Order: sequence, then C-alpha cells, then structure tokens
Amino acid sequence: MTFPRMIALAFVCLVVVSGCSEKAKPVPIEGLKLVKDELRMFEIKVPTNWYVQQRTGDLVIATTTRTIGSRFMSFGKGNGGAKIELRVIPIDSNNPSLDTMIKRSKVEFEDNLDRYQVSQATLGGKSAKKLAVKFDQADGEFQIETYFAENDSLVTIVTIAAFGKTYEDYRKEFDEVLASVKVAQRPVVVAKVASTTSGVPEPPSDTLRTYNAPDFSIEIPQNFEGKKGQSSGLSSVSFLGSRFDCTIQVDVFDASKQNDLNKIVDQNKGRYQGGNPISSSVNGQNAFYFNYNPAANVSSRAYFTVRGNKMFRITLNWYKPEQALYLAIFERCIGTMRLK
Repeated sequence: MTFPRMIALAFVCLVVVSGCSEKAKPVPIEGLKLVKDELRMFEIKVPTNWYVQQRTGDLVIATTTRTIGSRFMSFGKGNGGAKIELRVIPIDSNNPSLDTMIKRSKVEFEDNLDRYQVSQATLGGKSAKKLAVKFDQADGEFQIETYFAENDSLVTIVTIAAFGKTYEDYRKEFDEVLASVKVAQRPVVVAKVASTTSGVPEPPSDTLRTYNAPDFSIEIPQNFEGKKGQSSGLSSVSFLGSRFDCTIQVDVFDASKQNDLNKIVDQNKGRYQGGNPISSSVNGQNAFYFNYNPAANVSSRAYFTVRGNKMFRITLNWYKPEQALYLAIFERCIGTMRLK
C-alpha cells in the first residue's frame, strides 16, 4: 500500500491500494444545466440532479451527493461518487504562473514516483494543459482530470473526478461539460471619473500591489490607496477604494508590557459584540480574529497577532451585499502580509 503526501492546492491524502477490482454504482446524470458567473463571466454545465454550490467570482462545484464532498477532502473510505469543479485563481505573487498551479495540484507518493500525465489540451477555446492520474482504492479505481487555461492573468481550473471506477460511466456527459466551459475574464473596471459621475462604486482590483510601512508590508488591490491615520498606538494605516465601508486597516501597538496574545484577545473580546475568537495565523504567527457587524449591511473582521513587542490589529470591513466582491480579495491581502 502506498500513501501519497499532499504538496499544496487541491487535494488531501489519497490512499492507493493495489489490485482492486470493485466498482461502485454511479449516480445517474439526469440532465445538464448551464451555470454562469456574473463577475468573471465564466460558464460551465453541471448535472441538474447533483448537489451544486457556487461562489461568485471564483467557484462552481457539483457533486453526486451533498455528503460525498467531504470524501474528496479526506479521501477516506466511503461510497462512490463524482465531482465537477471550476475554480478561478488569479496569477499573483502567491501563484506566479499556470505551471506553478499545476505543480501545486499534484500529490507526492511515498515511493516518490510521479504518476501524473501532463498533456496539451483545449479549454473554452483557449490553449490549456491537462493533468491526469488514476489509481486503485479499496472501492475501485479513482480517476481525476484537471484542465488549466490562462486568460487575463486568471487561470481557470476545471476538475472532473470519480471514485469507484465510475469515471467512464460519465464520459459522455463529462465531455459535454468540458465543451461548455467559458474561461474567466477580469471584470470591467469603470474608470474613477465615470464611477463618480454615475454613482457606481468601483470593485476592488484583482491585481495586487505592495505597500511598505515601517512595521509591516501588505499587498493591496491596485485601485486602493493607503492613508495614514491618527492612532493611540504606534501607527495606523487605512486602505480603501471607492466604497468607504470596504476597507483594510492596520494598527500597530506597543506590546512591551503585555505581549501575551491570549490575554490581549480576552481583554478585547467585549469590544467585538462578545463573539468567540477564531484561531488563525498572520505571516506564520499565531493569530485570532473576531467576526462582528458594526453597522447595518456592514460586516467586519478584526485580527490580532503579536510579533516581538508589537501587537498588530488588522481590521477588514465590507459591504455585506457585495461580500463576494470584497472578502476573498481581502483574505488574499491578509495572506500577503509580512510583519517586520
């Protein structure tokens, strides 16, 4: 028995068992429907009778049942099943190229053999690369094909996979799904002059740029500006675009007298509607954050972390009806933060 190890993006622990001949019963596809994304304009067909989830701007996933999705995360024992997934990832400093994303989508096996096949393909009329692998598991062969196509510095990734030696049962429908794909494109950003005239706020840019401060650096949307503010601490900087209720704010405080993160979080709990802190990390440092609602239609999140004798508080604010536009990008910004 050989156990693969996960490198990065897409998959977790797969278990390979040699000599399996079992076959699961496939969940039939009763028809296909076209799903369209309003923000990045991608499209894909999914089965009408499967469980479908969609997140504006970057994700569509369809699974044979609601519960099978967890098996694709753990690859433990379970019933046979299949999934169709379209994911969009911008090319940036975290994911600098299509080839990087392909490499991070592979898993390593304990025998160090690379079982994957990489070949040229087409997706949505664009030149693409196909990553494919299959191997036996206790309930039959697992097979997965992933397609990567770049457009507008966005990589559209379409994954089709099936447990229990059922991939070929879906081959005809899977081919129709692949043929239906329209790859993502960047949203049209209205010029600032036009947006001021029309009153339509400009969405945050997918392209990030680096902002350097004495105590930290962070990548922020290209169309956001950094403004220093008054602070009771060491420093304060706010980053904002055309919506004043959609911001990132970084406050730095002297923690030389108290740098116990747990005590700091406990002392601040009452300021954030009494919610329980959620464990996280910032630049590899232990962190906690609170989710709260400071005003109608506005959601917020406040991160706390300590580095040396400095305490950092990073506050995200976003207009709740447009959460899909802001939150994912703001979370990417947090992932780029470097504490000095």
